[in-house]
This record gives sequence, C-alpha cells and structure tokens, in this order.
Amino acid sequence: MAYNILIAEDEAQIRRVLKTYLKQDGYEVFEASDGQMAIDIFKEAKIDFVCLDIMMPKLNGYEVAKMIRSSSDVPIILLTALDSEDDILKGYSLFIDDYITKPFNPKVLLAKINNIIKRTNTEIKKEYIIGDLKFDFINEQVWLKDKELLISKKEFDLLSFFAKNEGKVCSRELLLDEVWGIDVDVDNRVVDTYIKQLRQKMLPYKYIKTIFKKGYQFTIKWEKY
Repeated sequence: MAYNILIAEDEAQIRRVLKTYLKQDGYEVFEASDGQMAIDIFKEAKIDFVCLDIMMPKLNGYEVAKMIRSSSDVPIILLTALDSEDDILKGYSLFIDDYITKPFNPKVLLAKINNIIKRTNTEIKKEYIIGDLKFDFINEQVWLKDKELLISKKEFDLLSFFAKNEGKVCSRELLLDEVWGIDVDVDNRVVDTYIKQLRQKMLPYKYIKTIFKKGYQFTIKWEKY
C-alpha cells in the first residue's frame, strides 16, 4: 500500500490492465495519458516507480525520462513498440532500469518491477510518519501521538492514501478508484461516511479538510480543533 507507481501510457486499455495487476499486488497507481501529464503528476505526487511509454503526445518517453532523471533516481521501466538497437541504447543512456517491448505480458512486467525494487533496495516502507501520525504498513496499524487508532482495513487504506498525498485535493471519484478499486461498484457517498469516522477517531486533530465542490484534502497545516 505504501508504494506509488506512475503508469505513463497513452493507450487507456494498457493502463487499465496494468493498474489492475499492480493494485492486486498491493501498489498504488497513478495514471498519465501523455508526457506532460506524467511530469505534472511526478512533481505533485510522491512517485516511487515509473512505467513509461515512449510514443506519447506532448512529451515523448525519452523527454520525460530525461526530465525525471534530472532530479530523481526513481526506478524507470520503458514500455514501447520500438525495439531497434538504437532505441534500446537511447533508453539506457538515460539511466533507465529496464526496457520492455510491446506486446508484453503484464505478469512479466510485474515481476520486473518487483525484482527492480529488491535489486535497488527501494523496498516498500515499513513505517511512515507525518505530523503526529505514525503508520506501520506491515501490520496495517496507525498511531496518533503514541495512541493506536482503532480503525478498519478500509479506514487504514484511506488514511494512508491521504497521508502519502498530503496537500493534494482528492475528489470522491479519485478516492473510490484508488482505495476501493476501479471495478468496485459503490456509491461515492461512502467516502463521506469513512471520512466522518476517521475525523471522529482523530479528534482533536483536524487533518482532513473539506474543499468545497472539489473533495477532500489531507494536510498537517490544520492540526487541532
């Protein structure tokens, strides 16, 4: 739950399939349909791994990889139909971690991602601290000021997603997709119910703020009532 992967791919079907496999394996997934969107997401969210198509609108994968590498050593896998020696070498010249050609098996990509994580020692965080909250992702527990919060699995998933995206305004639809899953058919008002429960359990802290007509924002700027 603590590892964020960005899929930058202009083919919606490929994004959907990859997202399904990655979420089933416990990853959080961010999607970009063009290169500029990929850069915007990378700047705004805490991305731990990038799956990057080469042939994309606005900015191609090589340009995106170069921009990411200018400030980050995050692992990158290139996904592409370009399989010439020059194309492959160009990718590796940008210090990518692997190169996979289309069509490909999603299970193979997932295995590559897992292996790169182990090889580069960028393992999933066991703990995460933000404000007065401390998350234990192994046991799915969370403490507020040294007091354990008695929350459900779904409440933990929701709160940890908020914490990892501190400052980002999240719509109900985004929260449903990322926490409940894109294929789960539930009313979006269920988000309101869970947030109300979390707020009650985190009193007197005011970490989750309502943004009128937009959704919710987790921020440690508003700490206490």
